[in-house]
Amino acid sequence: MQKFKLMLFGGFRLVNADGELVMPHARKAKALLAWLAMNPDQQHLREKLAAVLWPDSDEVQGRHSLRQALGDLRKIMPGDAEPLCTTKDWILLDSKQIAIDVVEFERALVQADTVALDQAIELYKGEFLEGCNPNSDSFDEWLSISRSRYSVLASNALEQRLTSLLAQADYERASYVAVRLLSINPLQETAYRALMQAHWQLGNPATALRWYRRCQSLLQRELGVAPDPQTQALHATLLTASDEAEANKLAKMPSGCACRAPLPTTVAHSFERYLYVMESAIEGVLDHIGGQGFLLRGENETQKAALLQRVQQLAMAHQFATCQHTLIASDTAEGDAVLQQWVNGVAACLLNPPALLIVEHIHHANLETLKLLASLIAAAGGGALLLVMTSCFEGEPLDPLWRGAMRGAPLTTIDL
Repeated sequence: MQKFKLMLFGGFRLVNADGELVMPHARKAKALLAWLAMNPDQQHLREKLAAVLWPDSDEVQGRHSLRQALGDLRKIMPGDAEPLCTTKDWILLDSKQIAIDVVEFERALVQADTVALDQAIELYKGEFLEGCNPNSDSFDEWLSISRSRYSVLASNALEQRLTSLLAQADYERASYVAVRLLSINPLQETAYRALMQAHWQLGNPATALRWYRRCQSLLQRELGVAPDPQTQALHATLLTASDEAEANKLAKMPSGCACRAPLPTTVAHSFERYLYVMESAIEGVLDHIGGQGFLLRGENETQKAALLQRVQQLAMAHQFATCQHTLIASDTAEGDAVLQQWVNGVAACLLNPPALLIVEHIHHANLETLKLLASLIAAAGGGALLLVMTSCFEGEPLDPLWRGAMRGAPLTTIDL
């Protein structure tokens, strides 16, 4: 009968037969037990263990420190049939007396059936020996190799299970597994696509599109790249489907319905699509995914004003603070002062409550104003901020300079 359970994924935890957490005090004692647990039922020479864990000590001092660590472990694992078996030359951990999550994890991966894969996924609670730092170069090297190996094994198991869950249309479980996969590798696009598909099928289209935005933002920030074509194609498909669903919803809506103002048939489809994208951005801020910048370009001032009004209503309904400023060609100094005040405010709180900032007619902006706008756009990606700007096509000669000043910050351009 196994009297103890040792868990090394997600940290170090040792539990006795009564389910009580029993922990050695010394970091080296934890490291010693972990080392032995990785190769149980094998004789480990004392001199090698001392050299690994106390590399800066001579042989006599190293063996003395090893005895102290063993004494620390025996205090919490007493008894005639304790897991630790020792002689004057070697130490062995008896697997019949202690269950080890890493051993069970590898055994489950060998079986590789559905039940075993689910067991392996649940066993992997986090990084191998997370937070363990015994201050030994030899141990650290071994630890780094082990962590990398187990993270790859866990990722492969999660990907394999995710593929089967999507094929079985088990979208609830698939979304759970996909999030687990992202906790190991936040840049894994397979997981983002699975979350987009799963939430769409579960009737959460806004959440599905927000997962794309998170993927897009993270890839840009970490790698300076866009999502791969497969991810972009899925996003386009979902966005088109959401447009069609929204159009059908509008078609069925009574003409006197107060929840949405009636729009001309020629612009209703595109207008609702743009509003949907911006509503998803608002929800992204609320879900702590990050903010975003928008540029509304076009000559139709009526349509721009209507879209801005609806965005303001949505933001205010979610307790966003809102500020609005219109740039005038003859007075850029006043505009710069307002924008600088906004930049200072964003830098100070990033932002609580979340904020919607609107800057109209940026085609009147000079280079200094554009730099301030670029600062706001950069802040939007890292805080609870939405920045919405408007401009005209023909009156935007500084657009290339402005995009250069943005320095890769997130921005969505909407051509009205």
